[in-house]
Formats: sequence, structure tokens, C-alpha cells
Amino acid sequence: MMKTRFFMTMALLSMVLMANAQRVYELTAPDQPKVIKSDHLRMGGANPQGERIDVNSFYISIGGKPVIPVMGEFHYSRYPAEQWEEEILKMKAGGVTVVPTYVFWSLHEEVEGQFRWDGQRNLRGFIELCKKHDMPVIVRIGPFCHGEIRSGGLPDWLFAKPLEVRSNDPEYLKIVKRLYTEIGKQLKGLYYKDGGPIIGCQVENEMQHSAAPWAICYPGEPKDHTAASYNAGEAMIGVGNQAHKATGAEMGTLHMQLLKQMAQEAGIDVPFFTATGWGNAAVIEGEAIPVTAAYTYPFWAKPHMSKFLMFKDLTKEADYAPTRYNPSDYPSFCAEMGAGIQMIYSARPIVTAEAAEGLMVRTLGSGSNGIGYYMYHGGSTPKQIGGVGSFNDEPMGMPKISYDFQAPIGEFGLEGKMYRNLRLLHSFLADFGDKLAPMETVLPEGWEKMTPQNRDDLRYAARMKDDSGFLFLVNFQDHDTLRHNQTGVVRLNLKKETISIPVTLPKDVSMILPFNLDMDGQLLKYATAQPLMKISDKGAPHYFFFAPEGVKPEYVFAGGKTFRPVPGLKSTFTYKGIKVTTLTRQQALNALKVNGRLLIADATVLPREDGADLLCLGRNTVSYVVYPSKLSFKEQTASVEYVAPQFEVKKAGPRRMSVSVAQQDASQVQEYFLRINYVGDVAMAFMKGQLVQDEFYHGEPWTIGLKRYYNDLKTDPLTFYFRPLRADAPFLHDLPKQTVPDFKNGSVVEIKDVEVIPEYKFNIKF
Repeated sequence: MMKTRFFMTMALLSMVLMANAQRVYELTAPDQPKVIKSDHLRMGGANPQGERIDVNSFYISIGGKPVIPVMGEFHYSRYPAEQWEEEILKMKAGGVTVVPTYVFWSLHEEVEGQFRWDGQRNLRGFIELCKKHDMPVIVRIGPFCHGEIRSGGLPDWLFAKPLEVRSNDPEYLKIVKRLYTEIGKQLKGLYYKDGGPIIGCQVENEMQHSAAPWAICYPGEPKDHTAASYNAGEAMIGVGNQAHKATGAEMGTLHMQLLKQMAQEAGIDVPFFTATGWGNAAVIEGEAIPVTAAYTYPFWAKPHMSKFLMFKDLTKEADYAPTRYNPSDYPSFCAEMGAGIQMIYSARPIVTAEAAEGLMVRTLGSGSNGIGYYMYHGGSTPKQIGGVGSFNDEPMGMPKISYDFQAPIGEFGLEGKMYRNLRLLHSFLADFGDKLAPMETVLPEGWEKMTPQNRDDLRYAARMKDDSGFLFLVNFQDHDTLRHNQTGVVRLNLKKETISIPVTLPKDVSMILPFNLDMDGQLLKYATAQPLMKISDKGAPHYFFFAPEGVKPEYVFAGGKTFRPVPGLKSTFTYKGIKVTTLTRQQALNALKVNGRLLIADATVLPREDGADLLCLGRNTVSYVVYPSKLSFKEQTASVEYVAPQFEVKKAGPRRMSVSVAQQDASQVQEYFLRINYVGDVAMAFMKGQLVQDEFYHGEPWTIGLKRYYNDLKTDPLTFYFRPLRADAPFLHDLPKQTVPDFKNGSVVEIKDVEVIPEYKFNIKF
């Protein structure tokens, strides 16, 4: 009996010890450092001051310093020109450092031979504003762009000509040369070599990989693609894996080379060209950076757990492999990351902020040295003057006008739900990207066996160089709601030592942790908080980190000195001449650097030379912290006079209404927004009898910026039509359950409430 009790006690003790023991995960530094080469690439250029942009096989550098650019797609032609400057500032405040933009041929030459560069088609005016605010630009000049625009940006009149589009047909190239010549005139004097902002150019898009449907088609007819006839049957809709090279692959490669040559002959002279490189698309070997993509919620595929939250070495195998190029010959530029996604009629996928953040943490950890978003800023596609009706890609089921894309900045300039999550990473790259860029990816043993369905094993990788680096952790998976908190120890087997980092990773959280980080002469062995930014505090370096809720920050310095602060504004500690503050995650989400200072504000920020404008939707009081300042970390408050918008709603049955808005000149209001809480299928807005906005119902109120309609609203109302939502609608499974109505009485359409909300502006000076 005594023996039985003894063994039962020991077994119970063993179970307790096993339960309390932390699982150990390992990473081992490579025996040999990564070989970085550059002689094989014909890229680079200098500005008038002699500062160079150079490209090697692993990263780009500016002025000899490695950089990781943050590229945010914004289509100037899809946004009112009078608001461009404000939106550029929002992007800059979000951490974007490069703006790629499409030049949609069909918008500029709707009528053959008649080019338009006026209004929101004013390419030159847009780039001049980018120059004013020190925002580099990559122009994507087509001729084919896609962009979910009508026929991928190829004008309607091109379809009527006896020629092969997207091919080496001399007649086609002759017309493209005319387009490039006109674009070249608009860009003259604005290149990096001239002291301008244009640092890159992309010709074509997804050549021999993807195409758009020609807009002219008939119900039930197979879609006719915007591709050369010998590739028409192979061209995909959307982005994906393509296991074989296209028919006539050599002709596609030659076509890309000819387009680049034609662009240069038109005066388009930039440090580097880019080419979409995924899924065996044609590239320009050695003369352009192939860029990659990843979409976790693609509207063109059935919902599934993607592999894009799984770590890999992107410098060895790009996403959507195989590719027509060797990934190790070029830096990994993920220029088209789906932090958002467009909705189509039959599919309305909803991207979360956690998905966007997790995707980018995984991608940086997997070796990308350039990150970019498609789209970073949404917009509204302008209608043709010729009366076709709309420019969006109707055969693909797009809204006719809306191109919101669930982007970090939406169709009307409001922050999207992932804007601040991504800004955490952009702040990190701004101050630590030069350290990260030369670091290579190190993966755990057996990484290739990890599956999206695995909820038990830690997802992790490191970037390291000379025993210093960053640990990347992801505990999120798209299309999965059953993940759980994870704990363990990551043991780093470095060349000269072993470092063990305790890890607590809450559900749906992604993190970046430093090890052997040189902090102005003090060596941080590791921290269990994520680096955010660094500022100069009265001449002393001041580092800011943050920790998610449930994570206890710990800082261990060389020699064993350890700090365990409680996150918050009172967490600052000083160690041998440096300061460290650990913010809460919420504080970090509201934090950015403006003119060398830390600004924490629950507001949209427009940086200015002497401070910032803060924008708040519906709130006429704002709180903020500026540091360093005389008030240190003390919270400040600003208020402006409340404005009660004057508007009138008239309903005509359950499906129709009009909204009249009285003009109110109030200096404290940046813009008024109309918000409609409704249930339906498709919502459409009209002004003066013309369709001006539309949206597909996805369970959230429709919020419309009114600034672009101020003049028309002086005399006319906005009118609306709402189509009923049916019980057999093909997209109901995409909607949050609580937003799907009870269909017991048939289809549903309901306008619940309408309001006009001021966006207040607060001017603060530092």
C-alpha cells in the first residue's frame, strides 16, 4: 500500500513538473554568413548632391546606409486632387516612405490621341506634392496595370484595333511608345537624378501571369482576357501559383525588355525598375527588382488558411513560387501585400488588423527587405466622360466606383482598422531597419513541416548577423478562431554563446524581440518587449519599446543587469547613459515620431514643421502626449467648439432616400462625413442624377466623405438607392453572424439611421 501511494505521489509530482516546465524551441546560427553580391545587377543612381541609391542581392542602400523601404500604393487618379496633400501627410504619419502609383492609360487617353492630365489625372501635380513632402515615388506606367480597373487600364478603343495587346506586335508597341512619350513629358525634371522624388518605375504588370477580363462581354460568355492570344488561355484572374512557364515565355521576357528600353527612350531614367515576379511572371533579368505579393483573404479564391503566416526564407523561395528568376539574386521586395482586399459582389472577405500585422511580421522575419501594400490608400474610380458608366472591372464583380480595398487608409481618407497596427512595424523599421536589412533569416529545424492548422507549436524565426538580431513570433492564422496563448523558451545557439529568451505570446498576437542589440554602446542581451522607436532626449538616446497585455517585459543587459518595468508612461529607467521606456500596446498604437519627438494621440495626425494637426471624427476634445516637452509625459488636452451639423433626410419607401446638408463654415472642422447604418445588398449614391459612389454591404455602416461634394450640396441633395439582401446571397458566410438578418419575411432592406459627423481639427505646436 505504501509503495502504491509513493508511486502515485511521484507520478502526480512528475505531471505537475511537466505542466510547469516550459517548452524549449531552438535556433542555430548558420556556419557561414550570407553571401551578398551586386556586380550582376545593372541598377543604381545618384542625385545632384551625390547621394546614391544602390541595389545588391539582399537590400538597397541610400547614401551607403541599408534601408528597408515601406511602400504604400495610392492611386492619385482615384482621389480628389484638392485632397492629395492631406492624404500624403497621413501616409507619411503612418510610416510610409515610398508611394507607388499606377498611371492608368484608360483614364488619360479615353479618346484615342487626346491625352488628359487635368484635375485628379494631374500626374505631375501629384508627384510635385510628393516632392514637397519628401516622399519618394515609384511610377507604374503600364501599359497594362490591372488594378481592378476596366480592362486593366487598357482603353476601350484599343480592343477595336487589329493587334495583339501585351505582345511584341509592332502596331501595339507603336501605340505604347506614344503613351510612354506622353508620360515622360509629365515626369520631366522630377527624377531622383534631378533632385526629384521618382526613384523607381514599373513597366507592365504580371506579364504572362495574370490578366483582366475585357470589359465588353455578355452574360454566360467565357471571359475574354487582356492577354496576347498565345497566352489567353493561361492568364489567371488574380494572383496565385503557376507551375509552368507561359507559352512563348521568351517573347514575354523580350516584351519586358522592350518596354523598359522604350521607357528610357521617353526619358524615364530612374535608379531602379521593378517587375511583378510572382507565379512565373516575366521579369527583366538583372535590370529590375522582381517584386512579390501575398494575400491572406483573396477574393478570387475560396476561403482557406493561407501559408502566408508561416515563416520561410523568401530569399530562397518567393511566395507564389515557382518564379522565373532566382530569388537569391535580388532583394526580397514584397511590394503587393494584402493588408486589405477589395470586395466583389459574390465574395466579401473581411481582413482583420491582426491578420495584416501578422502577415508583415512573418514576411519581415522571412527575409523581406522591402515591404509594400496594395492598397495602402483606397479611392474611388472616376467615371469615363464618354458615358460607359464606370471604370471598375465589372466582369470581375467589382463595385462600379468604390475601391476602398479595406486599406489602412480608406476610400475617404479615414484610418482603416490596421493603420496603427502596421505603424508599429514601420516605426521599428525607421529606426532599426538599417540594422535589420543586412541580417539573414534563420529558421528552426523542421520549419517546412509546419502547417497552418498547427496551433500547438510556436511559429518563430530570427534575422541575425554577427550574433545580433531580432526574433520574430506569430500567433495568428487567417481563417482560424481557435488559437490559444503560447509560452516557451527560445534558445539561440549563436557562434560565441547561447541565449535563452522566455516567450509569452498571447492569442492572435505577433511580436519582434531583440537580442544582442547595441543600444548606443550598451549591449541589450535580450528583451521581451518590442522595439518601437528611438529619439534624442536632451542629447541622450531614449529608446521606446512596448509590450502587449499579458506579456511581462524584461530587459537583460550584458553583465546581467536586469529591469522588469510595468508598461506605461512611468516605466522609464536609465542605464549607463541611455533611457528606456516601455509603453503599453495601446499607447504604442497611438504613438508616432513627429519632428524628432514622440507624439501619443488617439487621433489621425497630419505632421507640420512646428507641430501637427490632429483629426478626430465626432470628438471635439482630444488628449495627447508630446515628449520631450516641459510637461514631460503629462497628458495634455485640447478642445474646440462643438458643431451640430444641419441636414435633412427624406425617405421614399424602404429603398430610397435623399440627404441634404447645409453648408457650415467652421474652421475647427476638417470635413463632414455622412454615416448610414443600413442592412441591404448593394448601396448606391447619386448626385445630380449621376452615380457617384457605391458599396457592397459587409455589416458596417457606410461612411462617406462629403468634402468632394461641397459645391454640389449647395444646390442638390445626395440621393440613395439600396438593394435588398436575399437569403440565398452567395456571400452571407463572409459576413459577421450578428450582421446577417432574419429572412423569415423574405429579403431585407432597412435604413436604420443617418447622421452627419464633423471631423474636428486641432492644431498643436511643439
